[in-house]
Amino acid sequence: RGIRGGQAGSAVHRCLSFLLLLSSSSSSSCLPRAAQFLRQRQRRAYQIFEETKQGHLERECVEEHCSKEEAREVFENDPETEYFYPKYLGELKFLISLFGNAGMLTSMYCSVLFFYSLCKPDLPNQCSPDPCHKEGTVKCEDLKGDFYCECKRGWQGKKCEKDIDECRTQNGGCNQLCLNKLGSYRCSCYSGYTLKDSKICEDIDECTASADICGEAHCKNLISSYECLCDAGYKYDDVKKTCQDIDECEEKLCEQTCVNSPGSYTCHCDGRGGVKLSQDMNTCENIIPCVPFAIGRSVKSLHLGRMFSGTPVIRLRFKRKQMTRLVAEFDFRTFDPEGILFFAGGHQDSTWIVLALRKGRLELQLKYNGIGRVTSTGPVINHGMWQTISVEELERNLILKVNRDAVMKIAVSGDLFTLDKGVYHLNLTVGGLPFKAKNLILPINPRLDGCMRAWNWLNGEDTSIQETIKMNEKMQCFAVAGRGSFYPGRGFAVFNLTYTQPSSGNETKTNWEIEVNAVIQPATDTGVLFALVTEKASVPLSLSLIDYHSTKKLKQQVQTTRGFHSTYQ
Repeated sequence: RGIRGGQAGSAVHRCLSFLLLLSSSSSSSCLPRAAQFLRQRQRRAYQIFEETKQGHLERECVEEHCSKEEAREVFENDPETEYFYPKYLGELKFLISLFGNAGMLTSMYCSVLFFYSLCKPDLPNQCSPDPCHKEGTVKCEDLKGDFYCECKRGWQGKKCEKDIDECRTQNGGCNQLCLNKLGSYRCSCYSGYTLKDSKICEDIDECTASADICGEAHCKNLISSYECLCDAGYKYDDVKKTCQDIDECEEKLCEQTCVNSPGSYTCHCDGRGGVKLSQDMNTCENIIPCVPFAIGRSVKSLHLGRMFSGTPVIRLRFKRKQMTRLVAEFDFRTFDPEGILFFAGGHQDSTWIVLALRKGRLELQLKYNGIGRVTSTGPVINHGMWQTISVEELERNLILKVNRDAVMKIAVSGDLFTLDKGVYHLNLTVGGLPFKAKNLILPINPRLDGCMRAWNWLNGEDTSIQETIKMNEKMQCFAVAGRGSFYPGRGFAVFNLTYTQPSSGNETKTNWEIEVNAVIQPATDTGVLFALVTEKASVPLSLSLIDYHSTKKLKQQVQTTRGFHSTYQ
């Protein structure tokens, strides 16, 4: 700028004096760096796109007066800028006051100022000592007058001293319990659950995890728990892991007598006092007398099923000096589908006929000259209504009528009356056979539970039958009867059954069963309905009617005893 040599020398002298003053208070390490600035500086011309270049201390603050923002562009941080700029302004004012015209001394004081900036004391390391919270910090970064703490996951704050509570945000992703801890968290589960995938809780099936968890009781898995169950009438002992019988009688559930049994109990009422057990199976109620049956009998009727073994209830033998033809007519009613009405003829190997009922229809079995036949026809008549039935020999034919209508006509080759020593003979049995049923042409159950009246054998020549019935009430039918009618009595029906075990070990053993179907209308509340009795008088199975068994509690019972199986409702 045209500074004269003398003035320049004076200025240099004064500047050197000032530098010496500075050097006396500065570190000796700054002097080598300062020497390069103790020469006349040439101001650089402005260049195109200078502002696009990165900030440079000499260019921004030595060659020209810089603002604080320009200084910040050089240091690129606030701490060093705040440290440098106030001193920069102070020194600038000092040099102006010292040298006078600032414009004439620009090169000199700027060089000195730049030297000063290089010789400035180093800022202390802000990370020594470490200001960051040790547990929450990854590392500390010195920012030249400040510091930056890089926080570990789960920590926050200037010094990473604050724990982040992850459980506050969507429960930390846990579906049950979220437990926060310093710098982290963990998921937990309620009792009865186990943690899967660190977040999801799943129910523990205690019954599968420990097979003996309930001992002899049944284990039932529940949500987050389990339950040990015993059969009805038992309670679970947690200590012994066993099912103990409940003594219901201690709870006084019965109105009168209580009998405890394993898993159950039974209440009893004193029938002698006129009470019986109610349907609730606990209380007693008055016994209502049974409605009396219409047990009046008809002396003009004959009960065909009086003999359970199928033995005839009536036996007649007719003798004639002249050939006589069979004429038989009677009224009949039954609900039974099978059985024999009557037999007429000679002995088993001679000529005879049998009138029977099979599947509710009339069946005629006949045997002439050793040749047997079986014929079934007519309507179903086991509906309980009275029917008039007749059988007649007529010109080598047998004609069968129901209610005066012919339903069967069969040609025959002989007569039922047989000649013996000049006398014609005919045997007639009612309700059975004079020989065993297995010797029939087609075997049949001989017993027929039915009633006969207004009979007419050979035009009424059998008046002795009526007198016999009048004297024996058991031979009479009940005046009122219906399907399933009960006929009171003191006896019982006996059926003889034989079962043979295979004689050879090679024979296949087969199962067998006895099936009993019965519709009952009991006249009393207790009694034996059915029993199996062996030849040695032992009873392997019996079925009884007991008033204590309420239909509400016992809908169906299956009883198995020694291979015998019966089902009843």
